[in-house]
Amino acid sequence: MKAPLFLVLFAAVVAGPAAARAACPGVSAQEEQARALYEEALAAEVKGNLGQARELLERLLTQYPDGLFACWARPKLEDLKSGKGRLNREGRAQFITGATLYGAWSGFSIAMIAINEDIDEDESKAAIWAAIGGSVAGLIPSILLSSDLPMSTGRATTINFGWSWGLWHGMAFSLMPAPDLSVRTTFSLSLGLSALGWGGAFALTHYLDVADGDAALVSTTGPWFTWFTAAIGTLIAEEEFFDDEKVWIPILLAGGDAGVAGAALLTGKFDMSAGRVNLINLGGLMGALVGAGILALAEPDNIRAAVGLELGMTVAGLAAGAFFTRNYDEPAATASGLSLLELTPEGWAVGAPVPRFRPGPRRADGTRAVGLELGLVGGRF
Repeated sequence: MKAPLFLVLFAAVVAGPAAARAACPGVSAQEEQARALYEEALAAEVKGNLGQARELLERLLTQYPDGLFACWARPKLEDLKSGKGRLNREGRAQFITGATLYGAWSGFSIAMIAINEDIDEDESKAAIWAAIGGSVAGLIPSILLSSDLPMSTGRATTINFGWSWGLWHGMAFSLMPAPDLSVRTTFSLSLGLSALGWGGAFALTHYLDVADGDAALVSTTGPWFTWFTAAIGTLIAEEEFFDDEKVWIPILLAGGDAGVAGAALLTGKFDMSAGRVNLINLGGLMGALVGAGILALAEPDNIRAAVGLELGMTVAGLAAGAFFTRNYDEPAATASGLSLLELTPEGWAVGAPVPRFRPGPRRADGTRAVGLELGLVGGRF
């Protein structure tokens, strides 16, 4: 007895998706999904997002505890939990660079602490050689010790930001008037806070995974908010804002620290890559540069107008950078190559159209012109 036609069609519709999931012969749908989780975890590990990699491997072992990929996931998860992630060469390079610069700064600071107030020619040469020695002392150990050290780009960026932010705080505090303020005091304070920032960031990132984009966002938000705080203070009090160092320096430090704390708390909501963060920062720098150009031409007499224009152009540049890169982290739409700008189902895409020769209509004498065609705008639906 033959089955009714509608039952045959219904069975084909139901079985169609199940058959499509098994891309390889003899591979079940569960194995395909386990493989997808494992490959996604490996990709997250390479990018330096070790927390996401551990989460994906744990999900794989929970949902698909049996099979080949679960067997591979168990030792990989143990390695990640013990800090043996895949070596990130870019992160290691940033770590070595930062350690070398920090060593140079430490050597110079130690020399300035050791010498007297009045620096003569010999002592200045000694400070330079101390900086060179410090850079070597930072370079060689960082190369030797980081060979097996899990160092993502996000971790290296956070460590470098930690010691540079501590250095800025030390220098800022030393600018505040004090009865015993001296060169030795200035460099001692800066060296101590930079060492505290380096060690604190190194220890924190050992237990806390920092994604590349989150580290880039946090490390650049501090300088931006320091500038915003100075600009807003100038708009409110004009030149009087910078009259008392005991007032404006703590305000600047508090503004920058507030920006760092806010960015650290909101990183999970933004979820931006380091590339997009850098492009947004580029927009802010371009806006500030354009504002400086306008000020050079206009030459305003009012400081509030000048600072307000520069602040507005900076914020506009940052906003423009954020707007034009809103789809930066999304998969890029593929163009067909028929036109320079093409509307695809995934959105607008830029292609590289190939020039084509097209014969034109025949003339009265029977000859035909040949034209060169280059597509500018097209669409594909």
